Amino acid sequence: MKVNGIAATLAGLLLSMPALAQTADEQLLAAQMYYQQVRGAQQKADARLTQAETDKAKAEQRLADAQAGLSGANTELEAAKTAQAAAAQASEAATKALNEAWQRKEGGQ
Repeated sequence: MKVNGIAATLAGLLLSMPALAQTADEQLLAAQMYYQQVRGAQQKADARLTQAETDKAKAEQRLADAQAGLSGANTELEAAKTAQAAAAQASEAATKALNEAWQRKEGGQ
């Protein structure tokens, strides 16, 4: 991972910088530089974590919205099926009544 690579690089710097520094002032400067590098890496990692958490929350909300939409669509589908079945039944009854009326009319003529 990128973060592990940064950590390894920074750890290597930590080990090498004090060894390269000759005086206490140089060692202090090296430690301060290392601290600044580590803090920068920490801030980037913090920002990445915050962004990932935000992205996850947004994705979860989109998922919840999609699930609610799917539930509504399923409810509407069932209602439409019921209405279609009722309409088909009414159509059959109307067709039967019409045919019977024609037969009565033709029988009466």
